[in-house]
Amino acid sequence: MKIMMIAGEVSGDIHGAGLIRCLRSKNDNIDFFGIGGLKMLRENFRPYYMLDTLQTHGLVEVLRHIPRLYQTLWRMRDALEEERPEALILIDYPGFNLKLAAYAKLKGIPVIFFNSPQIWAWRKGRLKTIRRVVDKMIVLFPFEEKIYQQAGVEVSWVGHPLLDQIQSDYDSSTFRKQYGLKNDLPLLAIAPGSRPSEMRRHLPTLLEALPNIQKKIGDIQCILPVAESLDFKEVKMVVESSTVPVTLIPEQFIESIQACDAAIVASGTASLQTGLALKPFAIVYQVAPLTFRIARYLAHTKYIGLVNVLAEKEIVPELLQNNFTASIVAETAVRLLQDKAYRDRMSDELKSIRGKLGESGAYDKAARCIENVLVNNRTPTYRK
Repeated sequence: MKIMMIAGEVSGDIHGAGLIRCLRSKNDNIDFFGIGGLKMLRENFRPYYMLDTLQTHGLVEVLRHIPRLYQTLWRMRDALEEERPEALILIDYPGFNLKLAAYAKLKGIPVIFFNSPQIWAWRKGRLKTIRRVVDKMIVLFPFEEKIYQQAGVEVSWVGHPLLDQIQSDYDSSTFRKQYGLKNDLPLLAIAPGSRPSEMRRHLPTLLEALPNIQKKIGDIQCILPVAESLDFKEVKMVVESSTVPVTLIPEQFIESIQACDAAIVASGTASLQTGLALKPFAIVYQVAPLTFRIARYLAHTKYIGLVNVLAEKEIVPELLQNNFTASIVAETAVRLLQDKAYRDRMSDELKSIRGKLGESGAYDKAARCIENVLVNNRTPTYRK
């Protein structure tokens, strides 16, 4: 049995690896191929391209990558013809994936979409496309299930996989000892993003803020978990300019967050991970000014951080665009580290968010959904 899988983000690589593990536990003869990352490769995924082929940052910035993205799309369309998989599993990344879904649908290949595009936040028009080209939508948030049910899309809510990754009784002493971190000094985590373009845009400002933080509260410790998608040497080179020492942590994002006292995190899956760990934090993000204006015009939600979207109010500060400056980051970080009432109030609010995300075992539930699709389409009708 062959299944094509497409993941275009670091979070998609994590989801893809989790789905492969669960599906292979029931059938170890499945040949997974397509576009993925290193975690998927470790599960014996057969890549046509690595996910960094798809990675871009911003609406305007993507324009120069369009020729490469379409070349990749055309090659994957050819692969559908050549490989004739039993199904196509798409993980988020809707701009690319919905185009490939349309071609798969045309060829009679069942299309399963894991982790819905954020149609509740912007580009609601995609719902019509999804209804036309997706056979099964698997969503991570409960409110998404209602949206698709009302639209007549076959949908299942499985809960969020991050619930399986957070240990409520985590002891950070071993982690701190491993990296020479002291227990009697405040520990701040900074996470500039998993895309190289995000790191390059966010990290210099985060580093510029550190001396101001230290000036106000005394000695601090700072850690930076480096995503697998980033060039460790490049990050190290940027960090070397900092007057405040920064300890680089290869991957281990969740461990870093659970060990820290507060965090400054780029918007995305990492912000939800931080929220589920109940850590006081702030969300940052910056793109080209035109990209931001377009996104604000198209957006249907006031917030970009998932914890704030779920809460329907700002419980975590969002430092975006012109508000993402070294001085504002420093002021925010100081409050996150020192204002106990503020920290406790945020943690309490985050607990209520965690309760909205369902139960653990999301990948197992998703695997069962996928198996049901495969059973109901044992012999896909390939069309020329």
